[in-house]
Amino acid sequence: MSMTSHFAENLLLLFKNGLWEQQRELARAIGKAQKEIRALADSGSGDVVDDSCGNASKEAIFTSYSQNRTQLRKIELALKRISTGEFGICAVCEGPIGLKRLQAIPWANNCIECQEQSEQGRVQ
Repeated sequence: MSMTSHFAENLLLLFKNGLWEQQRELARAIGKAQKEIRALADSGSGDVVDDSCGNASKEAIFTSYSQNRTQLRKIELALKRISTGEFGICAVCEGPIGLKRLQAIPWANNCIECQEQSEQGRVQ
């Protein structure tokens, strides 16, 4: 079954450009975090007092690094869906994902109904 996005070409281009922009930002942030992580690894352990406050910032760097990696993956998948014509189509029910939802979360791959159901399933 061939799926084609129900969005006009110019609207897809807007989404694509927005996603590319976020992709660049995330790649930059990830690169910066990798440098910081390397610098932390190279610096070894300072004195004990340094380490306790250093650990909190280490945690923060690792947390944002892994969140950025996850986000980058979502954005790459969204760009792939644009190129395959699956963008804006729910991965679960294959119905259209609402434009408002995509404007808020362009990497969404579920319509709001399917997303809510999956979240309810996780909560219970």
